[in-house]
Amino acid sequence: MSVSIKEQLTSRLGFGTWQFGGPNVVNGNPTGWGEVDKADAIRAVHSALEQGINFFDTADSYGRGQSERILQEAFAQKPDLTKLVCTKFGNRQLPDGQPTQDYSAAYLVEAVEGSLSRLGLDTLDLLLLHSPPDAFDWANYDPTPFEKLKQAGKIRAYGVSSRSVYGAKRVLEAGFGSALEVIYNALDRRAEELLFTASNAGDYLFIGRVPLASGFLNPAYLTQDPVFPQDQYRYYLPDRDRDWLLTSARKLAFLDEQPGGLATSALRFSLSSEAVGVVIPGMRNEKQVLANRQAEKLGPLSPDLLARIRQAVPDVADHWKPKS
Repeated sequence: MSVSIKEQLTSRLGFGTWQFGGPNVVNGNPTGWGEVDKADAIRAVHSALEQGINFFDTADSYGRGQSERILQEAFAQKPDLTKLVCTKFGNRQLPDGQPTQDYSAAYLVEAVEGSLSRLGLDTLDLLLLHSPPDAFDWANYDPTPFEKLKQAGKIRAYGVSSRSVYGAKRVLEAGFGSALEVIYNALDRRAEELLFTASNAGDYLFIGRVPLASGFLNPAYLTQDPVFPQDQYRYYLPDRDRDWLLTSARKLAFLDEQPGGLATSALRFSLSSEAVGVVIPGMRNEKQVLANRQAEKLGPLSPDLLARIRQAVPDVADHWKPKS
């Protein structure tokens, strides 16, 4: 089914909607992007559709369904335009508010019905397991319930939104599903070696997430340190992650000299890989939609610029790699 989704993409630029979930407080901790203006969000979705962007990535856990409900409201006002919707399941909260992960067949059916209702859809184009542990036991995870949902017309395809490239590699090795959502950006290129060269990589739709490195590939941060609000997850980033991201982003300052600046160039980097089917930056408003669309219009970065990126930031932080 991944081929069918690829054929229906009218742009390789997709629309990530994590930010539509608001602060998304889980167990007392914000896990989202702060307050969202629903009117701005709906206008952004409409602008994207009018710009030819038709792939929308969301999840049932973004604001406990808020992101899906905003999409439903936006879509209802543009009924004639084609939309491809990818949502995720598996992260839920127990009655006492404690977070848990549940990928059981029973919760799968409940989650799909809930997402369909909130999105106002009869069929989900793509359903992904949401950040299962990297050591997830794929050998004993039965895909039959997913296949039954396909036969019932509830979903068209399924796969995994991986926690890390190492977890994604295990998904490929197990051959589960037909889509993989993976981290891929100018600072973190591990997917090129670990995933895109796999013997069965051609069987998967690769969705590039976090293309702006959690927003650190922002021209403002080339000259000033970021100050994140307390209702946003980046406020709670460990210092060593924050420092590495900021230092590494500044090593790519030369990209800010390119058309559109650093953020546009960073998106162009992700779109430069033919292995990536669609890239999903988050967009809060129409201005961001138009800026992101410019990246696709400008096309891939030149080989010289791609080489400079790899030379400037040769690898990710050592503490991001598994211990050998």
